[in-house]
Amino acid sequence: MKKNIAFITGGATGIGARVSEKLASQGVRVAICDVNEKSGKELARKLEGKFIYCDVSNLGSVENAAKICVDNLGIPDFVHLNAGIMTVPTGDPFLAIEDVSEDQYERIVGINLSGVFHGLKTLLPTMRKQGGCITITASTAGLSVVPLDPMYTATKYGLIGLGRAVAAANEGSRVRINVICPGVTDTQIVPDQYKGPEFSMMATDVIAAEITDLLFNGSNGEVRVKVRTDLPAFKAEIPDLN
Repeated sequence: MKKNIAFITGGATGIGARVSEKLASQGVRVAICDVNEKSGKELARKLEGKFIYCDVSNLGSVENAAKICVDNLGIPDFVHLNAGIMTVPTGDPFLAIEDVSEDQYERIVGINLSGVFHGLKTLLPTMRKQGGCITITASTAGLSVVPLDPMYTATKYGLIGLGRAVAAANEGSRVRINVICPGVTDTQIVPDQYKGPEFSMMATDVIAAEITDLLFNGSNGEVRVKVRTDLPAFKAEIPDLN
């Protein structure tokens, strides 16, 4: 019997790594796609998966990663488009919007937003005949604001809209497309300002469980929100603009 295949961007660390582990524990073969070769290769060995170098900001890199996955593992049944950054590296002071450089702007848009576009453009046609699910990692920042990082906020708003629109455009196909909006989650990109007890920071395992459920069971066009460990996730009610 053919094993299911998962293709996970940003899969070497953080939420992506935990999703890789949860899927592997359920018999799914995982392609861990990342620029972090050291952590990615270690995780792939542990899970008996495959590490594939992938810079999501580069369409050619995503296309090459998808080809390696298909050639070595098979067409993915599940895709988690998860790679993401904030405008400045962890530990650096955040910038007023007028102080964000063109390079910083292009980098965060290239990874957070273009990276998902590249994943959809490459993998959706490949999966249509077989079917499956693509889950996009957005953020509650896409439903509210992160004042210290307006560009992060902008990209996450964009991801929710992109995911919903592509899901609607593909309604009736065999591929479900949905979106997860985590609240503050214990990953390497979380600013110190959001680590206080008032933010109820969640472990990556909590979000990974929601993402795994979305991949297996989530509906097409669903936008799911998870904000605290002690509260259930809920489907965001976002009005359609006609």
